[in-house]
Amino acid sequence: MKNIPPLVVSSWKRSQQYGLEKQKSVHDFLSNKDLLERKGEMKELLEVVTSVLDHLHFQLKQFDVMVAFNDSEGYLLGTWGNPSFVDLFEKSGDFSLGAKWTEEIKGTNAIALSLQEKKPVTIIGKQHFCKEYHILSCSATPLFSPTGELLGTLDIGANVNSHHDYLLPMLTMAAHACQSKLLLETTERELVLQLQETELMVKTNLKPIISIDHDGVIKRMNQYAAQILQQPISECIGQPLERWLGNQMVEKLLTARRGSDIELKWADPVHGERRWIAEPILDQQRKPFRVVLSLEKTTVDRKIEPPPKKEWIQSKGLIIKCSKVQKIYRFALQVAKTNASILICGETGTGKGILAKEMHLASGRKGPFLTINCGAIPSQLIESELFGYERGAFTGAKSNGHPGKFEAAEGGTLFLDEIGEMSLAAQVALLKVLEEKVITRIGSHKPIPIDVRIIAATNKDLSKEITAGRFRQDLYYRLREIEIVLPPLRERTDLPFLIQHFREQISEELKVDFSFDADAQRILTRYHWPGNIREMRQVIRQAAFHALFGRDATLIIAEDLQLSKQPQTQVLSMTEMEEETITQMLEETKGNLAEAARRLGIGRTTLYRKLSQYPRLKELHRQLRQN
Repeated sequence: MKNIPPLVVSSWKRSQQYGLEKQKSVHDFLSNKDLLERKGEMKELLEVVTSVLDHLHFQLKQFDVMVAFNDSEGYLLGTWGNPSFVDLFEKSGDFSLGAKWTEEIKGTNAIALSLQEKKPVTIIGKQHFCKEYHILSCSATPLFSPTGELLGTLDIGANVNSHHDYLLPMLTMAAHACQSKLLLETTERELVLQLQETELMVKTNLKPIISIDHDGVIKRMNQYAAQILQQPISECIGQPLERWLGNQMVEKLLTARRGSDIELKWADPVHGERRWIAEPILDQQRKPFRVVLSLEKTTVDRKIEPPPKKEWIQSKGLIIKCSKVQKIYRFALQVAKTNASILICGETGTGKGILAKEMHLASGRKGPFLTINCGAIPSQLIESELFGYERGAFTGAKSNGHPGKFEAAEGGTLFLDEIGEMSLAAQVALLKVLEEKVITRIGSHKPIPIDVRIIAATNKDLSKEITAGRFRQDLYYRLREIEIVLPPLRERTDLPFLIQHFREQISEELKVDFSFDADAQRILTRYHWPGNIREMRQVIRQAAFHALFGRDATLIIAEDLQLSKQPQTQVLSMTEMEEETITQMLEETKGNLAEAARRLGIGRTTLYRKLSQYPRLKELHRQLRQN
């Protein structure tokens, strides 16, 4: 065979490693009971798949083909058509419902490779590992849920002599149709359930109330409940309730059924031991969509203090949710009311200019806020820019002279950005102004009193600049009456909020609702951001332009992100990152799943699913529990 795809060659090698024989395939089937249970669990999905594949089969009825659906574990759960080649496999039952078509069972085949690679695949004739399937041509394409979960594959099988290249595109279109139907149905169901949740929360809006999902993770809550948990709402949402309530009690909540509200006792720091009512909202499969907890009305006999005013700070349209930066801002806005000189330190792009502007607004000063970039003005001109000059002071001077920034900023704030770039001569003159509160224009002897607040900023380590003789120590201490250090973006805890903020910003600008796929979102969150906030804004804007004008799409993917080529920690794929994170947590907790789930911020049921998804994790957990 010529031009064998590398995908097929790799699969052949794995098939041999599984111990399969080319001359004889292996068979594995679900029992009738397991088949019925599996089809029952996937009833809604099978109804959607049937509605689409019925139509596809009708279009292909003149061809000798079979259309099929296999679930995410490779089990055949639905077939359409009865082509002639099926008779050849009647004895083996390969095309009977419940047959498993994974690589370790059937060797190289389209279904197995599509599940493994998560992309459309066609395997023709002798590309199959097992000889008995050489008479077949098979195409398969993955089917994903609206949230990106792999649900299974749609398949078309035909005699190898009846292969047509257009079958795979038709199959891919059918998968898109299924996903669209699933999205509509899921959205409709979730809307109904969310309306029920909202109605229930409105009824109890004067009581502490918490809503958790099927994994026990907090999805909504009010300020009264946040006070009881002694955390801001933003730090509670997305966390497992078992952090506060305990494992057994959360499991009890998640087994609730409609019409059987659960009463539980919970000793909280506000009320002591009190009775809470848990009311479940069930989906169509009678499983908890949400469980809403509220403090029983008759037990709320102690007045709850008003909730905190804010759990975030807004600066120039930018919401700050990192507690470390919030603390810095609160301090800065308080000291802004004094006349002390401020030195703001931080890497390029951390928002030093934004903070300086906010401090000016909070200072109560009536004059303007002016900025001068000390690194952008030639050293021989910096003094004339700051202090102004009289006519004839130097060649090229304006005939009427010119006031400097200090005079222009009278009664306001002068922001000296990149102060570390200022020449030593200018530093001497600036120090004199700060000490005497007067300036003298170049070419004049007349002192001019000034009332200007100085805020300076630098991305340099000025103590090292002093040692190197490039910055005056006396000026450093004069500017540094109050020093504020802004952390780099990689040390902040509100990256997801900033990412969404800039996404919303460009969406509003271009009148397009952009979104990120999972890989792009994860890369943005894990990237080291050497250019900090300024770089993040530029990267997201540029990615939006690439998506919209380069691919005519509104979904921003990893390929749209133009990130710095500077050395950084390797960015792992989403699945690699997830597996590595869980591995680390299992090792730290010595295989204690309850504790590992708590630290990861997910429910135990979700962690169990992850162990099944990653065989290496399952084996690691087994070894850790044996030790």
